Amino acid sequence: MTASPRPVLEAYLSGAISAPVALMRLLLPGASVAAVSAMLERWAAEAPDGASGERLRGLLNLARRHRDGLGLLERVVRAGAAHGGEADPAAAVAASRAMFDRLVAISPEASVAAYSLGDPGLLRAATDELVGWLRCQGLLAGRPAILDLGCGIGRLAAALAPHAAEVTGLDVSPGMIAAARQRCGGFGNLRFAVCSGHDLTGIADMSHDLVLAVDVFPYLVAGGAALAARHVAEAARVLRHGGSLVILNFSYRDDAADRRDAAAMAAQAGFSLCRHGTRELALWDGAAYWLRLAR
Repeated sequence: MTASPRPVLEAYLSGAISAPVALMRLLLPGASVAAVSAMLERWAAEAPDGASGERLRGLLNLARRHRDGLGLLERVVRAGAAHGGEADPAAAVAASRAMFDRLVAISPEASVAAYSLGDPGLLRAATDELVGWLRCQGLLAGRPAILDLGCGIGRLAAALAPHAAEVTGLDVSPGMIAAARQRCGGFGNLRFAVCSGHDLTGIADMSHDLVLAVDVFPYLVAGGAALAARHVAEAARVLRHGGSLVILNFSYRDDAADRRDAAAMAAQAGFSLCRHGTRELALWDGAAYWLRLAR
């Protein structure tokens, strides 16, 4: 194991993260499936009776059922599922494009949501939970025009199609866009396009009601604050009056830095904050930033 698993175990036992997220976190530092499986077997054998023991045995059973999926996730990590680090925006965008082209060829599901463990069923459940949250916030009322930034394989666009007038999916990865078009070919109100990763050129001013960025901003932030701020400003440009930008995960830094930078970028672009780094979902631990445009 390349990092201590103890914080992951404590977060899982406390209920702060789900079992799929716990397995993802155990593998992302570069541990092998064999090492993680052996560790879970040991934890479960040593666990006392009671709620903690039951949760550990549940985690072990999930790992056993999804051993093939964990193997896919291990391959994804070894293929370079890193979260950036290039200081130059152009280099960061190019690295993201190349990485996601590689990853989607290994596992479409794991490439867009590592916590799905490559399982279409787990990915569908997490996607449905996210769409349900958007509905509960009133963000899908009136069949909005939605821009899905970093759309990946189109899993969110497909789930949103029945609730939206139209969904436009953008991604820097041609491989992702090809997968999205294949997956979503039966929907007449969806369209997908490769974007530059530097701005929203080609999207008209005041043309959308909702911009979604699900696990996208970490890669923008990795390319520098200016790149992330440009996308917040671009979202303000393409949104209609009262429209919203919803960011799930701002970066993979500490929460305080994310809240500070998100607040500053929101204010500069004319947004007010409705959610500021809160945990809204049970299956995924993505932090929610909901920015509403007040023209």
